[in-house]
Amino acid sequence: MASPYYFEATRYWSPGDEDAHFAWMERIPCIRGVHGELRKLFLDIDESRVRAHDIEELKAVYRRYGGELAQLDRLTATLETE
Repeated sequence: MASPYYFEATRYWSPGDEDAHFAWMERIPCIRGVHGELRKLFLDIDESRVRAHDIEELKAVYRRYGGELAQLDRLTATLETE
């Protein structure tokens, strides 16, 4: 099953921009891995490890690289119920 967290058809402005995107995601503790399928880049997120700082970073990386912020609603809701 594909992850509900993904970027689609991300446009990178340089090789360094692409490297920065991957490096940023690697620094977010709840992300276990990243893999691509066709034009999508899927994030494997350990929902049990998501913390407020992770949500903040995920929202920032989604805004910067054109992800759909609505994908993160479930993570935000889970965090609020803890």
